[in-house]
Amino acid sequence: MIKLIASDMDGTLLNDKMAVSDRNIQAIKDAQKNGIEFIIATGRSLDEAKPFLKNRVHPGYITLNGAEVYDENEKLISSNPISEKSKTEVINYLKEHKIYFEVVTNKGIFSDNKDLRVSSLAELLVKLNPSTTYEQALQDTLSRIKLTPMNFVDSYDKILSDPSYKVMKLLAFSGKETEVLTPLRKDIEKNIDDVVVTSSSPNNVEINSIDAQKGIALLQFAKDKNISQEETMAIGDNLNDESMIRDAGVGVAMKNAIPAIAKLAQIQTDNNVNDGVAQIVEKVIAKAKNQNK
Repeated sequence: MIKLIASDMDGTLLNDKMAVSDRNIQAIKDAQKNGIEFIIATGRSLDEAKPFLKNRVHPGYITLNGAEVYDENEKLISSNPISEKSKTEVINYLKEHKIYFEVVTNKGIFSDNKDLRVSSLAELLVKLNPSTTYEQALQDTLSRIKLTPMNFVDSYDKILSDPSYKVMKLLAFSGKETEVLTPLRKDIEKNIDDVVVTSSSPNNVEINSIDAQKGIALLQFAKDKNISQEETMAIGDNLNDESMIRDAGVGVAMKNAIPAIAKLAQIQTDNNVNDGVAQIVEKVIAKAKNQNK
């Protein structure tokens, strides 16, 4: 019986309006009411993820792809920053190849170019929701960015030289997936052995500590709750969900998942527009009720 469900956000729990539907919210409430733990596993920071739920539910959080994990009371229970050596090597590579990137730290998210931040997020929305035009995505991004906990700086130098700032994740963006991001991924994976490279969209690459993975965080969270691996379920759609889809007792791919995730998962649910998360959670709850009769 499933006792813990982990769900990705972008392309999974969030619909094409970048919102958590009422049905998904109700499914989370029903899961918790029936004794099933629910945790959100996202590449976003806690401050980025929380506003989408509008305090309607209070799950645990695996954030920044597993670099930080919080319990249902938002207490930090684990932290896995990138090593100083690897941080320097990755950033030097990004600067050398003139790739726009953002620095996610234990003290917030930083960008050194507001225009590229806006355009990158607009492109991300279009990639995740093909029915959305770039113009619509741009307007949505401009309105949302006012609420996003982003710090804009002229240079990252002060942050990177201050030891009190721990780099939890580096996020690189480019519209040129084949020419820029694919070589970036291959070079980092080949030359730096204590980081993991994933992606939540075709226009980005996410670099974390090798210990900061959704799968690792999910199983540790389960262990702390005395829940076995076989009693866990993970739902996702993209490469940064790979480790938890692989490691969970039951891996679930969204209908809109990339082929690699669809192939890896044991089960497929509907897409993010049609509340695929709620649909599979409702089935889990119904099965649990039948078993308890």
